Amino acid sequence: MGIASDYDHFAPEFVTDPYAYWKSLREQDPVGRSDKYGGFNVISRYADVVEAAGDPERFSSTDGDGIPPLPMIGMIPIDVDPPQQKKFRDILNPALTVNQAAKHEDRIRALAISLIEPLVGQPRFDAAAAVAVPLSPRATLGFIGFPEEDWELMEKATNDVTRLRGGDLERVMEAGGEMMGSAIKLVEARRKEAERDDLISLMFSGEIDGRKLEDWECVQMIAVLLFGAVDTTASAIAGSLFYLATHPEAQAELRAAGTIPNLALEELVRWTSPIQALGRTVKRDTELSGCPLHAGDRVLLHWGAGNRDESVFEEPDVCRFDRKPNKHLGFGMGPHRCVGVHLGKLMLRVTLEEFLKRIPEFELAAPDEVEWVGGEARGIRKLELQLVG
Repeated sequence: MGIASDYDHFAPEFVTDPYAYWKSLREQDPVGRSDKYGGFNVISRYADVVEAAGDPERFSSTDGDGIPPLPMIGMIPIDVDPPQQKKFRDILNPALTVNQAAKHEDRIRALAISLIEPLVGQPRFDAAAAVAVPLSPRATLGFIGFPEEDWELMEKATNDVTRLRGGDLERVMEAGGEMMGSAIKLVEARRKEAERDDLISLMFSGEIDGRKLEDWECVQMIAVLLFGAVDTTASAIAGSLFYLATHPEAQAELRAAGTIPNLALEELVRWTSPIQALGRTVKRDTELSGCPLHAGDRVLLHWGAGNRDESVFEEPDVCRFDRKPNKHLGFGMGPHRCVGVHLGKLMLRVTLEEFLKRIPEFELAAPDEVEWVGGEARGIRKLELQLVG
């Protein structure tokens, strides 16, 4: 029995302050077996995570990337292996380039300002609830094309699906149905409208093997974009504010810069590791770090543990804004690396810039009351900050 035997990436004891445990996993049990959720192996070393993520012929996504399973399996393109997966990604890619993401900066900046302004002058506030958690889904839903009247339902449903799978499975299934129902309604409505310069029109015009996408394929791609962006970006924003609240010298450095340099953004993503871990299925007998794995085994690629690997990152627990190179796993790795990298970084950068511009020096108000939550993503859902002085 290794130290991974009772590992549960949803459980508070493995989420609140996991870094010493992750280090023990890498050193003592790098492909350890957990008995939770029907059993799975936890892959915790950077090199092993990269190897598995880059080899879909051995480590497949076709059984879903959730452990325990998400309510929908076979989602496009996340649950599709190359080469078919690339064909779907190629449809989405033109809408998610650096230049295309930049077109949304003014809208996202206005949204960030609208959430931050009510905090101005308050001596204490919950930055996660007020800013990080609502900004990400609203920005993403607007990017996809959902009408504002659907935002509240979709925001709650997406969070419930990702956060409750370790417990309330009935609500998870209900929330999954709500998500898919709203996406179906959106696609059906847009089919009847004129073409626009947006993501949904891009899906409608895209082709797979010489044919147009069907409605159900568009619906699944929309759902995957929501899963990929909403929880993770909120976690990156809240985690970054937590770091700045606990490291006044870093906070001062970014204030002085006036903007958030790309190196600093990348390092904050590495340090926060908002995508904590994703699952794969072993397709044939193989091994990692000398540990045997058998066809049918489920493995959890632990991006967060890999991002703290001392063999790759000098002083991995320190957030160094000048770290270079920085081939972190914060956006995943391999063919399924996050398609929305540039949009996610834009949301993080804009939110931090506007927060530092409007809120004076801040610190944690109640360190013992910071509420971390886990799952595929790991982040903060309660972050009480107070002004210094």
